[in-house]
Amino acid sequence: MRRSLVLFGLALALLAAGCGSSGGGSAASTSSSASDGPVTKVSMKNIQFNPQTVTVNVGTTVEWVNDDSVSHDVTRDTGPGPPFSSGSGNLGGGDTYKVTFNAPGTVGYECTVHPGMSGMIIVK
Repeated sequence: MRRSLVLFGLALALLAAGCGSSGGGSAASTSSSASDGPVTKVSMKNIQFNPQTVTVNVGTTVEWVNDDSVSHDVTRDTGPGPPFSSGSGNLGGGDTYKVTFNAPGTVGYECTVHPGMSGMIIVK
C-alpha cells in the first residue's frame, strides 16, 4: 500500500512538471484594462475554448479560465480588430486572464501551446 502511494505521488509530480504553468502563476493576476463592467467567461478545457466565439458589447471584459489539467495561453491573432494585449503567458489549471474590449471589431485569438485551439470575439 505504501509503495503504491509513493508511486502515485511520483507520477503526480512528473505530471505537474510536464504540464504545469511555466509562468509561475503570475499570469493569473495579469489583467489588461480590466473594468468593473459586464464579464463574459470563456473556458479552456479539453484543448478548446468554450464558447469558441463570443459576441460582447463595448466595455465588456472577457475572462478566460483554464479549466484543464494542462497549460494554455491566450494570444491575439495578427489582423484587424480592437487592441488586444500581447497575451496571457502560460496559464496553469485554475488560472484566469481578463481583457476589457473598449472598441468595436472582431478579434481572433489562439492558444500557441496547442495548434488549432482558437477563438473569436465580436465586439459590438
